Amino acid sequence: MFSSLAKLFQLKAAASVKLHATEICSECGSRLAQSNSPDVSETEWHCPNPDCPPQVLKRVIAWAEAIEIPGCDASLVAQLVQRGLVRDAAEFYRLKLSELESLEGCDAVRARTVWDGIQSSRKREAWRVLAGLGIPRVGANEARLLCQHFATLPDMFAANQMQLEQRTGVSALEARSISDWYGDPVNRRLVRRLQKAGVNLQC
Repeated sequence: MFSSLAKLFQLKAAASVKLHATEICSECGSRLAQSNSPDVSETEWHCPNPDCPPQVLKRVIAWAEAIEIPGCDASLVAQLVQRGLVRDAAEFYRLKLSELESLEGCDAVRARTVWDGIQSSRKREAWRVLAGLGIPRVGANEARLLCQHFATLPDMFAANQMQLEQRTGVSALEARSISDWYGDPVNRRLVRRLQKAGVNLQC
């Protein structure tokens, strides 16, 4: 399924990443990149393309699970991604009921359940939103901790790495991961788009 999805996405590998000379991702054709994480003892190679279909699917599933959208399981998310209807968290809030009804195995009742769940997910707790963003090393526990120390998620993202460590007690790796993630313009736009869609960012 994902080999056919590869045509939907553009390659966006960063020039600063050390790429493998010959090995490529079987899904999108990107050259594999070397992990530079300090907590990885051995060399690991991964696809650096954020638009690689499996990575898109993983992020979208993570959002649906963290934000708890009823009826929106992995198989349904896979169809949404395959059809180009949802590629990130914010695109859930542009879905039409008729688009959900067009999915295989999604009758009118299930479509309405999913659609209603998407609408109500705008009011979920901010820690769920943070956990659903897919920031490396920031799961539910870390998200809860972080939200205890900031009034809003934008306030949290405005803090630098040292402020995150000192104010919340998260590790240096976790603080750097948050700073690095929000340092990407694509991710900053995602947060703004979620806010514009009415998703709760108040901790």
